[in-house]
Amino acid sequence: AYTYRLYAIEIYGLVIHEFDPWFNFRATKYLAENGWTKFFTWFDYKVWYPLGRPVGTTIYPGMQISSVWIWRAINSMGMEMSLNDVCCYVPAWFGSLATGLLAMLTYECSGSLNAATVSALIMSIIPAHMMRSVGGGYDNESVAMSAMVGVFYFWCRSLRDDSSWWYGALSGLTYIYMVAAWGGYIFVLNMVGVHAFVLVLMQRYSSKLHRA
Repeated sequence: AYTYRLYAIEIYGLVIHEFDPWFNFRATKYLAENGWTKFFTWFDYKVWYPLGRPVGTTIYPGMQISSVWIWRAINSMGMEMSLNDVCCYVPAWFGSLATGLLAMLTYECSGSLNAATVSALIMSIIPAHMMRSVGGGYDNESVAMSAMVGVFYFWCRSLRDDSSWWYGALSGLTYIYMVAAWGGYIFVLNMVGVHAFVLVLMQRYSSKLHRA
């Protein structure tokens, strides 16, 4: 999963490509240079000309916050890496993370290591995910897919037995991150709600489900 997502970097170098990724990188750079307060009150007069745009209140900042945190963490450990390079690698890192989380979700639902392996193989090469998590394609979906699969994994994990309901809290925290990263969070919330509703219809309601 990781190797395949680096092909653009191997061919063209550490370059942000496409329109939205360039805007996202510009926003990330502004956050890194100016901090939280200025970022969330940032009115960018250079976009949507001549109206401008209040970026801080109209953006999903999860990816920018993650990238700045990763960049600072890497440099604090003595490994020098530019913010541009981190943003180029973030899609490949999170794409690999999403692949691993899907394998865990598959194993949780099937109990089969073979099924988990096959699901990871499919997730690592499926074009729909690949195109949103290729190196340099610094767009919201590259981070949000990991959060989405993480929500589903922790939700299913919370229903394993009577003592695992607290994983529902981890699912909730992951969902908050999903909301901060991408506008598709409504789909995730609805899927969890529908799953719980179907369990009730199947007469599988329990206090475990309620707590989760």
